[in-house]
Amino acid sequence: MLKRLVQNTVVSAIVFGLVAILGVVVIPVIIGTWGVAAFGLIVLTRLFLPSGLIGVIDFGLPEVTTQVVARAREHRDWGLGGSQIVLLAVISLLLGILVSLVMWWTAPLIVTLFKVEPAHAASFTNMLLATAASNLVLFPALIWEGIVKGFERYGLLRLCEFLTTLLYVGATIHAARSGQPYEVVTYYFLASGLLRALILLGASIAALSRTRIKLSVPVAGVSREVMTRCILVMQGKLIGGIIAPIQPFLIGAYIGPQSVGIYDTLVRIPRLAKVVASLLISAMLPVVSRLDQRNSHRQFNRFGETGVMMLPIVTVPPFVAAAVMSPAIMHLWIGPQIAPYAHWMGLMFVVTMCYQYVIFGNTLFMTRTKVQRRLNRLMMIHLLIWAVVTAAGAHLLAERAFILGQILGTAAIVPWQLLIFVRELEIDSRRFWFAILSHWAILAIAALPLAAILHFTPEPGILSLAGLMAVYCAATWIAQYFLVLSEEQRGLIGTLGRTYFGRKGISPAAL
Repeated sequence: MLKRLVQNTVVSAIVFGLVAILGVVVIPVIIGTWGVAAFGLIVLTRLFLPSGLIGVIDFGLPEVTTQVVARAREHRDWGLGGSQIVLLAVISLLLGILVSLVMWWTAPLIVTLFKVEPAHAASFTNMLLATAASNLVLFPALIWEGIVKGFERYGLLRLCEFLTTLLYVGATIHAARSGQPYEVVTYYFLASGLLRALILLGASIAALSRTRIKLSVPVAGVSREVMTRCILVMQGKLIGGIIAPIQPFLIGAYIGPQSVGIYDTLVRIPRLAKVVASLLISAMLPVVSRLDQRNSHRQFNRFGETGVMMLPIVTVPPFVAAAVMSPAIMHLWIGPQIAPYAHWMGLMFVVTMCYQYVIFGNTLFMTRTKVQRRLNRLMMIHLLIWAVVTAAGAHLLAERAFILGQILGTAAIVPWQLLIFVRELEIDSRRFWFAILSHWAILAIAALPLAAILHFTPEPGILSLAGLMAVYCAATWIAQYFLVLSEEQRGLIGTLGRTYFGRKGISPAAL
């Protein structure tokens, strides 16, 4: 189990890192060819896909499907698993039909809501209709993706994402060079998503065909259990996950497409960094689901404590460096068009950093409904703070008020989320908080010389920035290894390396 977890984590991080780089590379091409306003319109159409704003009402279909398949693999009860998959598939199909019909009927209203200029109204309407039609496939594809994840086939999943993204980026660059209209970017993006969905359909059918699955109508008790899990996951998305995708929607409705383009450019790299870092635990859900079924309280707690402590130690240092270097990064990436707002990109990295402290625990406790309810209540406080701050600052800061609200709302609840993890995992609270404070003292002290070097270095190149980030990360990782981690945690790293690379394979004790 551990060997597969590490393999999936490494594959996910490397391949999706390449996908993220492709996504960053294509943005200057779009903005340089068609302008910020056209880029804003492209972003707005993506809100109506399962990967965008509409995804908050997906009933947690991919996550719950992953849990269902992982549990069926653990207990070999494919009769129960088959009935649950049938229920989830029916929900996804009905949801896709409903969303598509609503989009089709309300497309003219959406065009008016986003204040689309008359010159772009017809093209934007066609983009919305194409998106609506695509949702008939993309919502059921959430089930296919969950099945592939449940079987822990992350290599296939990430390779599929990489190849389809590569096709999309290549087609977009061709469109820019050949003078095609901006709307073809949306059509290429939808085509790549549909191709990915069909590949996942084939992979899920192939994986299930090797089991003794029995597809049947679920009984009432099974339906209630599945729906309870779906509603809890969706509740968490609606309360907390809605903040990120709803902001372009609100900016488009109240300010306009150009501000959507500015906002998306400022948050794109921090958001991609957040997604790439989350891949370090993307393969964890099926492992946690199987571990929870073994009813080993001590093993579960030890696994949780290690993850909650280790993940930010690994991921936060590069984000601190990127935040400090944001003006230089923005100048190299986009140029002078967005450069005056570059420090807001640095501030947005605060959200990415905060996420690192809670994502492991949030995933871990998806198997514990009582804890998940408490975490969801904290996300309601997050949502309230975001709404108040954004409303108060929108007149003065425009689209940047949405960034400020997200920063303050996220940072405010992180300590309370960590308190829940400490209590539920029975962690020594004094040792834990001392480690967190030491961790941040090291990061802050190391950031001072980095900022000084950038201040006195006019327009550093990409190699200079990469070198500075590498030196910063190496220095802080080494300092944290000796000054933050306990002797037991340092020993665990050595044990993990020996058991993973040793000839005898993985020791069960490593978990």
